[in-house]
Amino acid sequence: MNMENYEASVRGSEDTIQSSERSTRRLDTRSNSPATGPMPSRVCDGCIRRKVKCRRRYYASPRMQVDDDAYLDDSMSTSGDSPASSTLRPRDASKEPNITQSANSLECEISPWQEEYLLDKYFDLFNDANPIFSRENFLHRYRKALCCQDLISTMTIITAKLIGFALEGPDLDARIDHLLSANHLELDIIGDSPTLDQMRKAYILAFYEFHQFPGDQSWMRMGRLTRIAYRVGIDKLERLPTFYSDWAAISKAEMQEWRLLWWCIYKVDSYTNLAAGTPYLINKDFINTALLTSQSSTILSNGGSNDCKEVYLPTSSEDLWEVIPALTSNPDTFLANIHIVTVTAMRDVALVGRIYFLRAHADTVEAFSEAGRQLSALRLALPFGWLNTDRNALAGESQPNHHARLVTIFHLSFAQLFMEVLNCRGEEGEGWTRSWQRILENCQNVARAAARWDSSFCVRVDPAISLVFLTALIFLEVHKKTSVSSATVNLESIIKQDQAIIRLLLDQFAKIWTLPRLIILSFESFRESFSGVSGSLSQRQIKAILMGYKGPLHPRWVQFLASVRTIVNDAG
Repeated sequence: MNMENYEASVRGSEDTIQSSERSTRRLDTRSNSPATGPMPSRVCDGCIRRKVKCRRRYYASPRMQVDDDAYLDDSMSTSGDSPASSTLRPRDASKEPNITQSANSLECEISPWQEEYLLDKYFDLFNDANPIFSRENFLHRYRKALCCQDLISTMTIITAKLIGFALEGPDLDARIDHLLSANHLELDIIGDSPTLDQMRKAYILAFYEFHQFPGDQSWMRMGRLTRIAYRVGIDKLERLPTFYSDWAAISKAEMQEWRLLWWCIYKVDSYTNLAAGTPYLINKDFINTALLTSQSSTILSNGGSNDCKEVYLPTSSEDLWEVIPALTSNPDTFLANIHIVTVTAMRDVALVGRIYFLRAHADTVEAFSEAGRQLSALRLALPFGWLNTDRNALAGESQPNHHARLVTIFHLSFAQLFMEVLNCRGEEGEGWTRSWQRILENCQNVARAAARWDSSFCVRVDPAISLVFLTALIFLEVHKKTSVSSATVNLESIIKQDQAIIRLLLDQFAKIWTLPRLIILSFESFRESFSGVSGSLSQRQIKAILMGYKGPLHPRWVQFLASVRTIVNDAG
């Protein structure tokens, strides 16, 4: 593939990453078949706004009750109250709004058995990647017809698309396009008090769009959802019952449902802004929402509650590793909480990288040292054998738990890899060589974990880990042209094998999602441009590549890929 073809596939216009979004939408998103034709065009948000005039009136909208007996009123407060201060009132089924569709021609024709089958598939395949539901609670409410039908339709349509399940009626792509376009207006309409189901639906669509249509629009949708979460107040969930009577009336189990949603938003805020090279919207130092607790620790068999001690994510002034012992005491939620912790480790290292660009290197030495110490302490605080990529079959580790642990290994390897990339930008002499060697070591750690992956789990985990694979592939490619690697035939062969393993895993993700396909295009473009560089690279040339490296959704990413050869030659 030449650079012109890459730009035509990914870029489409001059310098804006928005065009990569348009090109990736032309890529087929079906999981089980090759592209057979262009996808239906998305209606952009700007067009929607021009064609629909929103007067901020409150139309009937689907909702989910907070529990079987009560629900949150979604009317906007006009007295300056908190967004979370909606009135808790007894449920009146006679006043429950009807579900309406803005486009009858796109209504889903799903039989009851198909709906239940697809919901089961959703929880079997996708809820681990996005645990915004308690499966038991949701299915209990679903069978009592207490769940929002609009949310159910969204779950079933997205699931049908990802597993290749045939439904009667309009094309699934058209249905999903309609959902994505309509939801943008729904977020305008719901105002300051969205229900839990409305927030869940918005999250599912934002997550899907980011991974299936990566670009500016999906990045902004996720940012908008994050801000709505702030307006509702779920970033300070533990404080809300103290100040607002409606939140005080919500059970601990229901609070856990909101907590699940918040931490999923936190993780996707991390991924989207890492990919775009932009600051996070969520500041972990101002979160007052506890980490996850198990269902058994919040509800007793007699229906009462168990006031277990809440565990919080440490702030920047605290050591991240210190939370690990408290998390190990609750095995039901340990993996999910460790996932949050390792995502935080990636966030913290990337934040140090932003400091590097804002200040002189001499002013960042202390921040680098502290970040490195935190990473080392976190790795040592994990349970014995955690970083072993093999499944601990003798201890009864299940395949799902093994793959959930592998994801945290990817996170930690990326954090350490990025840390060494930052060190290489400023180090000289032996210090630089040590950091450059650690980059190779962590790339190989990614490949080692990838080699243990079962492709059937590609749909069960967040495909944003593809960002880790891209970083590893690119720096393995650069390592092949260093004097040490070039002089060692066996090492070059090992690097090629590691690249092959990571690339094969990326191919598995690319059968389902567009983001990995965009990442593959990025790597192939980098490799082709880099192949024109002759001879071994000097430290100065490698530093030039490190300085130009951006996230794959950064506005200057395509420019970087197109100019790799020029960057290296100018630094020679």
